[in-house]
Amino acid sequence: MNSGKSGMLLMQANQFEESGIPFICLKSALDTRDGEDVIYSRVGISRECITVSTSDNLYNLMVSVNDESELRDIPAPKWVLVDEAQFLSAKQVEQLGMVVDNLSINVMCYGLRTDFLSHTFDGSKRLMELADEIDEIKTSCSCGRKAIVNARFQNGKITTEGEQIMIGGNETYVPLCRKCYFDALVRSTLSDE
Repeated sequence: MNSGKSGMLLMQANQFEESGIPFICLKSALDTRDGEDVIYSRVGISRECITVSTSDNLYNLMVSVNDESELRDIPAPKWVLVDEAQFLSAKQVEQLGMVVDNLSINVMCYGLRTDFLSHTFDGSKRLMELADEIDEIKTSCSCGRKAIVNARFQNGKITTEGEQIMIGGNETYVPLCRKCYFDALVRSTLSDE
């Protein structure tokens, strides 16, 4: 949250576009904040994309994109940029690995590692296991330390209940370091007593 992941993806897409490198952008259908088929960054930039559901086979999708490129006599994508990759299924991450290995298309994923309870998302876990390279985009807690938890707040209080996936922005999630996260949990528990 608030680390600029989508903005970085969109800047990378712009660099590819300026360099004439064919690419495709994907995002999870679970990300409903800004509508379907668009990746939007809080810095105010956006780009059209293909929205994929957790049941979509990403390898088959890219085979279809390649086939369509050949039919239309346009360059096939050299890169796939994926926003909100934490929402991919483990199987979809494996399919992206096959896109790299079998179709020779590079894949760059942007997403969160953990949820509001500091538990790893399934897609993120599989990405950590299979990725050739991982670059962490750091964000800071309000105390200045490195944020590692996207704490969920409801009615001004930290919460540890609810579904793993709940779409929200700055009104719902706050990036916290481990110390501030556990301090907030303790304060919440004490105020409930």
